[in-house]
Amino acid sequence: MAFGPAKHLSMVVGFFSRHPVAMIVVLWSFSEWPTTGSAHPAHAKPVNYPFVVGFERFYSSVDSPGHLAEGGRILLNELNCVACHAPPEKWAVQFGGVPGTNLHGVASRLAPVDLEMMIRNPRFLKRDTLMPSLFAGPDRDLSEVEALKHFLASLVDENLPDFPVGDVQAGQRLYHRVGCVACHAPEVGYRPEGLPEGTEVQLAGLPSVPMNLADRYNIQALTKFLLDPLGHRPSGRMPDFQFSEREAIDLAAYLKAGPGLKLPKNLMDALDASGEFVIDPGKVATGKKLFVTKNCIVCHQIRGVDGKPRMAKPLTELDYQKGGGCFSERPLGGLVPYFGLDVVQKKAISLALSRLSGREAFDLAGQVDWTLITLNCYACHERAGKGGPETVREIYFGVNDVGALSLGRWGNIPPRLDRVGRKLTDDWFERVLFRKDSHPKARPYMETRMPHFARERVIPLVEKFRAADIRADPIKIDVSGLPRYQRAHYGRELMGVNGLGCVNCHGVKGKRSLGAPVIDLTETVHRLLPEYFKELLLDPQGTQPGTLMPPLFAGRKKADQEVEQLWTYLKEIDQQRLPDGLLKAEDFELKPAASGKPIVFRTFMEKVGTQAIAVGFPQGVHVAFDAKMCRWRLAWRGRFLDAMTTWDDRYCHPAAVLGESVKEIGSEWLFPDKVARFGGYILDEKGVPTMLYRVDGKNWEDKVEPDGKNLKRTLKLSGEIHVETLKW
Repeated sequence: MAFGPAKHLSMVVGFFSRHPVAMIVVLWSFSEWPTTGSAHPAHAKPVNYPFVVGFERFYSSVDSPGHLAEGGRILLNELNCVACHAPPEKWAVQFGGVPGTNLHGVASRLAPVDLEMMIRNPRFLKRDTLMPSLFAGPDRDLSEVEALKHFLASLVDENLPDFPVGDVQAGQRLYHRVGCVACHAPEVGYRPEGLPEGTEVQLAGLPSVPMNLADRYNIQALTKFLLDPLGHRPSGRMPDFQFSEREAIDLAAYLKAGPGLKLPKNLMDALDASGEFVIDPGKVATGKKLFVTKNCIVCHQIRGVDGKPRMAKPLTELDYQKGGGCFSERPLGGLVPYFGLDVVQKKAISLALSRLSGREAFDLAGQVDWTLITLNCYACHERAGKGGPETVREIYFGVNDVGALSLGRWGNIPPRLDRVGRKLTDDWFERVLFRKDSHPKARPYMETRMPHFARERVIPLVEKFRAADIRADPIKIDVSGLPRYQRAHYGRELMGVNGLGCVNCHGVKGKRSLGAPVIDLTETVHRLLPEYFKELLLDPQGTQPGTLMPPLFAGRKKADQEVEQLWTYLKEIDQQRLPDGLLKAEDFELKPAASGKPIVFRTFMEKVGTQAIAVGFPQGVHVAFDAKMCRWRLAWRGRFLDAMTTWDDRYCHPAAVLGESVKEIGSEWLFPDKVARFGGYILDEKGVPTMLYRVDGKNWEDKVEPDGKNLKRTLKLSGEIHVETLKW
């Protein structure tokens, strides 16, 4: 058995035809590669031209002029040609350009000697860089190079934390499980967890984003970069994977490790190993001016450096047939950048320029495709049959539940983006793309992470998804919960093992499914638009081709109503019992300590009545209020409450107190001595309720909360406050 790139065989053949010297090595198994040194992904040998991953994967291997011209447009944007050469107005939305690295604090990342090389000839330090050179030719001005070096060397990050050295093996595992390998090369020789013995993994010219500067970075700066990549690279070429500090520290250690995954002894030494570098203030001032006059500001932004970028001829006026300029075969000093384009890239750009005026701007589908290419979303996701991980990469998308592997590609590969514009709610788009929170994941078994991109680059994509994915014949679904047939308990019965058996695959409220795990349904109403929910349930294969979900509603006469019943149950899931099959007696115990905040629970209780409001506190002291008589009735310690009878059937026995030291509250507390009218309750910032009621035209506010091992009551009446403590 072998995992290889058969799915993209035409791409592979084209890649090697572009580079004939590589034809003798089409497929390598791990056993044929070295296991140290160059095997590390940060030490991989780069290509010798600017590497644009979207162009490499989808355009570089096809000879069709029309298709190659499409790739040329990608290059014009990704190489930031449009920062100097204005595109036609109709292409302005697509040709937004790609801002360069934020150079603030660059001297804390790279040594002065590396800064000098990036200025003189970036390709000497990083052969596949997208940064052009202005000083690589024989007529370069070395005094200008020196001045720019001093200026950049003065840009120190004064807030660089002193991170500890991480765990190399932990970083290695993280790198190969959470999605890094979707863009970057895997470590040759590394076998992913769970790979069957004897399985051969083959690599064949995968277009992988290089990371050759990791060796040059200071390890502290590398760690900070991993924690906030968008702050360093606003383009989003490296998105934010939401690494914890511990994860970033370990990953940085792995990327800095040498042969045999050993960290060098001088890891924490100063950046400049050749001796102390002394900054010349005069050269700094000259370099700062040159940063503007050399048009560096067209790509890079630095605080305190102002100037107007100098524009060259518009794209439509470039004479691409003559060559020269950015197409030069050799570097020229002065103001003409040298990119080191290879013959395929030059051909693609020439074809793009020749067709730019006549080519109409993209339609909605084309705009979506453009963004997915430029942000490299296709590295993980597929849409309209395009993209998704190459076959050989799929094994590097980790899972934490081996049962997910029985689902095939649906178990560990990020979801397809077909119809996503009519699938996800605004709240879920916000959560997935931008929000740093601890909400449950829809696919808790999947370790691959959805990274975050800059909001301004992704919001337009969401809007285009919405417009492009509108359904021609809208689906109607009533989600009001008002008709009697929409009652939640009907939906609960459908989900259980005695109904449609949804729980055989789907978990709910943190309970895993009875079989192989699929999507957890707890967040369904927050995640999915109701129309898509119905569309999917009524026609799973038509909505998500290849899905493992069976057509459970086929032939059911009341399918429309049953879908609405399921939705109502999921909408009220926090108030409902688990479906049959997932239900266990211990699931009914309410545990304030586990939630870390008070639980307010309305129920029937003995010695409290039919309008009881029980309040459980994480501190382990609890109290119950009689909303009919407006009086506190019970207090107890230990465990809180058994909600089984409340959730199971309203006609069953009153809810049972699970704790000990139960005390009936009586005359020792101040109570209104007349009949009161309950007015509800309000929660403070800690979640503690204040009971509101009215007696003889006067409004009372009545609050009980923990006071050490006891309870403190605060009673307010017409501005007067009475405080007392219940001890028992």
